Amino acid sequence: MPPFLMKNIIFDLDGTLVDSKLDLANALNRSLKYFNLQPLPHDKIYSLVGSGVRKLIGDALKLKGKFELFNDVFDFFLNYYYNHLLDNTRLYDGVKEVLDTLKEYGRCLFVVSNKSEIFSKKILKELGVEHYFEEIVGGDTFPNKKPHPQQILEILKKYGTKKNESAIIGDSENDIEAGGAAGIAVCWVSYGFRDKSILDRYYVDFVAEKPQDVLNFVL
Repeated sequence: MPPFLMKNIIFDLDGTLVDSKLDLANALNRSLKYFNLQPLPHDKIYSLVGSGVRKLIGDALKLKGKFELFNDVFDFFLNYYYNHLLDNTRLYDGVKEVLDTLKEYGRCLFVVSNKSEIFSKKILKELGVEHYFEEIVGGDTFPNKKPHPQQILEILKKYGTKKNESAIIGDSENDIEAGGAAGIAVCWVSYGFRDKSILDRYYVDFVAEKPQDVLNFVL
């Protein structure tokens, strides 16, 4: 249990609230195919997710030795993904119930994602959970994104929240590093896009095996 009452809960998006990996993989491979490049295995794409679209596309093109196509592939991806980001993306089982419970207990909820703000807001709106959050911050909302702590620190400053009453819930290295740098508690979720080997490299305050476990940490 955290030593202080967790009043402010910051959620990552992909791999924490929503399972979006298939739509991301399909959009990336569709983009590669359009430019006559062979698709990447889905498992490889999933390992690249977490640092935003620019990094995802850049890493994919480096693997193909075609980084010079970045601008064209990036533009194609943005257009395609915007129209297909909810083909398969769904809330993880139990997420809505967790959000309901946290709001019933008066917690302030936020989303901090490295996904573009417009994509993040569209996903949460279409899945019917946008209204749970005080603010939805994307990877392009501020000059810096996770693992830099700016997104978190801006929320704490804007809402006058205390670090020892705040926690981040996420599945990736970026979430752990950003939370640590911001000085807030970190809950890592094992059901997301990373496996437990991440715990060999990072300390976290709590591990959630499923969304409902988050309640054991913050309530």
